[in-house]
Amino acid sequence: MRIDYSKLWTLLASKRMTKKDLIEMSGISSRVVAKLTKSETVTTDTILRICETLRCNISDVMECVDEDAISVYQAYLSSGKITDENELYKTVSFSKSGLNYTVYVSKTRATKATHIECRNNNTIYWVQFYPFGGMSTPSRVEKVFIKPIYKKEETSIVIIKGKPGLITGLDEGLFVSSRGTPKSKNSVYVMSEGAFKIFKLV
Repeated sequence: MRIDYSKLWTLLASKRMTKKDLIEMSGISSRVVAKLTKSETVTTDTILRICETLRCNISDVMECVDEDAISVYQAYLSSGKITDENELYKTVSFSKSGLNYTVYVSKTRATKATHIECRNNNTIYWVQFYPFGGMSTPSRVEKVFIKPIYKKEETSIVIIKGKPGLITGLDEGLFVSSRGTPKSKNSVYVMSEGAFKIFKLV
């Protein structure tokens, strides 16, 4: 079981308030709001101040949830911590139901003109197509996006933000689609951001 503050954000939205409004009206710090966003524990005094500010009950801002009942995406949002970052992607780590996850999230948003190619050399390439004047064939620019590092007893997921036109090379070797079945312990899931929101570990 863990504490979840989703009700608080829903309540703020219904009152057309922002997190900044909550900080200013209740006197709590931005650091405390960051902890609430990640479903981390805060003092009962903090909860009381929020309830007084919003004129509501404790049950209107928080609840206990079964960790097994929340999705991988919800766990990523609430407890994910950035452990590394470069110009291409950020690495986020979190745990859910006793399992450890490492998620690599692209910084650039993919478009229909973006192809993600998962190749046999255990490397993912970002291929971008650009219209080429009046030419019939667009120009193609490819670069290494990531070569995920397998970590023992962790599930690795590569998330492509936006909507790539194509992701190839999945469910054939190391790389697995969001609905695929891993063929080995060191398999890496690769999916769009949209697919990650409904992803369930097989």
